[in-house]
Amino acid sequence: MKKVMILLAVLLTANVMMAQKKDRTDAYMYNKNGQYAKAMASIEKCVNHEQFAGMKPNDQAQAWLYRAAIYQNIIQSGDEALMAQAPNALEIVYESLMNCMKNPEYLNDNKQEIYQRVGNVMNTYYTKGADDYNTGKFAEAAPMFKKAYDIAKSLGSSDANDMLNFAATSALRAEDYATALGYFNELKNNGVDGVDVYKHLAACYNGMGDSENAMAMINAGLEKDPSDASLIVEKVNAYMKEGKTVEAVEDINKLLALDPQNAQLLFVLGTIYGDENNKDVYDTEKAKKYYEDAIEINPDYYDAIYNLGALYITMSNKLKTEANELPLNKVKEYNDLVKQAEDLVRTGLPYVKKAYETQPTPEVKNVLKTMYVQLKMNEEAKALDAE
Repeated sequence: MKKVMILLAVLLTANVMMAQKKDRTDAYMYNKNGQYAKAMASIEKCVNHEQFAGMKPNDQAQAWLYRAAIYQNIIQSGDEALMAQAPNALEIVYESLMNCMKNPEYLNDNKQEIYQRVGNVMNTYYTKGADDYNTGKFAEAAPMFKKAYDIAKSLGSSDANDMLNFAATSALRAEDYATALGYFNELKNNGVDGVDVYKHLAACYNGMGDSENAMAMINAGLEKDPSDASLIVEKVNAYMKEGKTVEAVEDINKLLALDPQNAQLLFVLGTIYGDENNKDVYDTEKAKKYYEDAIEINPDYYDAIYNLGALYITMSNKLKTEANELPLNKVKEYNDLVKQAEDLVRTGLPYVKKAYETQPTPEVKNVLKTMYVQLKMNEEAKALDAE
């Protein structure tokens, strides 16, 4: 009786194996004849059967290759109804090929077809990543580029690091700082050790609120290229966040030495020196000079023009406050300070007026009107109100 049971078990197993081979063969034939829906059903029945693991390794590998071929044909068919039945077709192709490649013997015998299909998957992932990136879908682009990288790396492609860089940059632009950090670190471990990697690592750490590691990456990058302007800017931003204005000014001056005609840098120095919250460097004369230099280089630089006008107003207000704090018997001193305050408003007027002409916003209009009133320029104030 025991022998009969064993024989029945063997026969049952053999029948199951034959059925699986039939499913695999059916899938192949359906695929060959362009009947992709039936091919998909047959191959899924084959690889998802509980006895699939008991098939010979080469038979398994062949089933995985058929599966990859079927889903690639579904993708290439452009049939929307068919694609709706297999929304993850590309991932299925990738998974199937990776399973197929686990069999070295089968891989060696079918290397050309397998690598060609793997290359097609890699290119499809890359193209999808590029399309997503170019349309601003950075979060979607990152995993596409990463999958392209994984395939390229497995093939030993020289383009692998480029694809990883695209994945990392996409994640960074999506503000997925932890993912981007992992990708950039992997890139560095792969031997890509240029300044840009440190710059991006610093941006990741800054995004995660880790200023200490951000500064470490900035300094590591500057060791490689002390004159890299964008890294110096990152360092300046880091210093400003920490309230280290003296150090920030030193680094901005390094940038100015590299680019003396950079009006933006001069403007930034003006804002730093003109902000009385920056007690270590507050200096209105220096602020004026930097704003004036920026305007000399770019006469239409709105921000510098407006800020210079606003600086004169701030200086005027400080003198008025000082005058109001004098004892009542200090009449001459009071009048002198009020006159100086009025002169400062008069000096700042052309800058605010030009700023309003450049960008006639309600905020600037109110500032300009206040200056006209202080200077008793009533006709100008009325004309401004009438606009």
